[in-house]
Amino acid sequence: MSSWKKMREFFGFEEDFHDESPVVQERQPVVKSFKGSLINPNNSLVQKFGASEIKVEEPRIYEDSLNIATCLREGKPVIVNLKYLDADSGRRLIDFVCGTAYAINGHMMKIGENIFIFTPSNIMIADASEKTTFEQGVEQEEKEVFFKRAAVG
Repeated sequence: MSSWKKMREFFGFEEDFHDESPVVQERQPVVKSFKGSLINPNNSLVQKFGASEIKVEEPRIYEDSLNIATCLREGKPVIVNLKYLDADSGRRLIDFVCGTAYAINGHMMKIGENIFIFTPSNIMIADASEKTTFEQGVEQEEKEVFFKRAAVG
């Protein structure tokens, strides 16, 4: 039997006839176990780590506030730079987006001159100038140690 015929038999393109009577062999499908992992975008575990995109907007007209509000409602943090808007339109836009953030229990912070960040409720904004309770405790201990040394010395 030629190797070409053996290969066709192996892949199931030709039946194997070893004796004169044709015997049809049924092939069972080979089931291999899947060793990877599947990611379901609707899985709640994936949603816990959803903040993988921060939108940066530089609105040119007040109506751009609708795009910003939509991003925020979709759960995406947005940085807004008002460099292209006049003061009055910028104030109105920020008021509108602040209302959206408030409605979804989101957060807002001014991070620079005419630059603001808005986040949905699941993303907190940490201000580096605010000290944590641990930092406040360490600072208090350092003061006490310093004043004890000063009183002794």
